[in-house]
Amino acid sequence: MPTMRLLPEILGERREANRVELSLHVPADLVYFEGHFPGLPILPGVVQIDWSIKLARPRLPVRGEFAAAENLKFLSIVAPGARLMLLLDLAADTRLGFNYFFGNKKFSSGTLLFGVP
Repeated sequence: MPTMRLLPEILGERREANRVELSLHVPADLVYFEGHFPGLPILPGVVQIDWSIKLARPRLPVRGEFAAAENLKFLSIVAPGARLMLLLDLAADTRLGFNYFFGNKKFSSGTLLFGVP
């Protein structure tokens, strides 16, 4: 049985200070599309938040554990095969802004807060 993917393909990356921009491809064989929803697969918003954290941690000095989210906006459906840009912007090592977009189309955005132990 083939292994199903958990993360997007990273096609490109640009970094500057506490900011990273990633070019992503959303593979059709992601585990998250299974059953969400039959006949109209879409990427769950919680996965977009999870990806923001997982893709930020090795690239930015995010400190602490995830504690809360602010200003979450889910504006467009992310379908299998989608191309996305993900902008990650870290403020004070504990506030991670994320923005998924492609061209002028906005998919989701918000701010993730981390508690410092």
